[in-house]
Amino acid sequence: MKRKFLILFLCSNLFYYQVTISQTDSTKHASKFTIKGYIKYLDQVSFAGSPTDLLTNDLIHNRLNFRYQPDEHFNFRFEVRNRLYYGELVQSYPDFASLVASSDETFNLSKNWVNKNAVLFNSTIDRAGGEYLNGKWDVTIGRQRINWGINTVWTPNDIFNTFNYFDFDYEERPGVDAARIQYSFNSSSSLELAASPGKTTAKNIEAMMYHFNKWNYDFQIFSGICQQDYTVGAGWAGCIKDAGFKGEISYFKPMQNNPDSSTVAASISIDYAFKNGVYILISDLYNSIGRDSILNIAQLTTETLSAKDMFPFKYTAFAEVSYSFTPILKASLGGMFSPAGNSLILLPDVTCSIADNWVLDLISQSFFSEQNGGYHPLGNSVYLRIKFGF
Repeated sequence: MKRKFLILFLCSNLFYYQVTISQTDSTKHASKFTIKGYIKYLDQVSFAGSPTDLLTNDLIHNRLNFRYQPDEHFNFRFEVRNRLYYGELVQSYPDFASLVASSDETFNLSKNWVNKNAVLFNSTIDRAGGEYLNGKWDVTIGRQRINWGINTVWTPNDIFNTFNYFDFDYEERPGVDAARIQYSFNSSSSLELAASPGKTTAKNIEAMMYHFNKWNYDFQIFSGICQQDYTVGAGWAGCIKDAGFKGEISYFKPMQNNPDSSTVAASISIDYAFKNGVYILISDLYNSIGRDSILNIAQLTTETLSAKDMFPFKYTAFAEVSYSFTPILKASLGGMFSPAGNSLILLPDVTCSIADNWVLDLISQSFFSEQNGGYHPLGNSVYLRIKFGF
């Protein structure tokens, strides 16, 4: 059964790849209709305590991006991700299928085609809509990504579609069913209005953001309604000498007028690229409703986060150092630490461009917490990923 679905899945993507190649060969100029995408294979090995007690999982992840641009004013897009999971984690993880086929969006555009015998085959449409451009106006309707976040790791301003940093295989990041209108006053200032209807009125999100530049810094301020909260926030991006300096803060006040349950989420980051190729990133998160409890891996890696509650702890620090050994080989080591349970997460990564359009990644996520006077592993996952883009 696994082999039949694997063969069918691969053959279908080879068909799309051939269509793309034939399109490229038939026209050397910009086409009104384009198809792009990739196919990835991800092998995962996980264990808690002993490395001999292993759980494995395999994922074939394909993305197809269809775009039609009839003229300079209109742009239509339709993007779908197909994922074929098979292995022990699919079978052993409680309700794994519901995690993959997320139903948080206004319209359910996700379908589990196969879910049996440790095999899950899912298709999800995460971009679908049209964009109208005319001078200073930009109007987009449909499933889209409204990216209001500034920082790399934690983005409290991203109230429409917060992403999970541990979900590294989702490069495009989540979208949302929404309508968005942008008006540019000039090259450095604009006004943006966005609204996303939820399945119920309690899930609605409506907000307005103003962008401007001052003192060589890009600033943004916003206000609106985020589900059952009134919210305001601000962010900035600039430099302190040669180091990048970014930050964002959001405040949430319940509509029920309960001041004791108001929350604040804020993040700040500094990054710097040395002349020898070393790059460092340092970031901190403050979550006023964070808990002082032991690290819960499932809560971090599988749950959908929100701008109001981006991480389970009140204070969390992140640091990463990376180095490009050659133009095709790069390595990085990241880590998160929280005083809550002295929780520690290590995130090493090695990336190699093995050929044109081919990338190989070796990624690890290791979770630790201090218990009984010493650090104990809570869980480890090692991923080997190969990606071919077309």
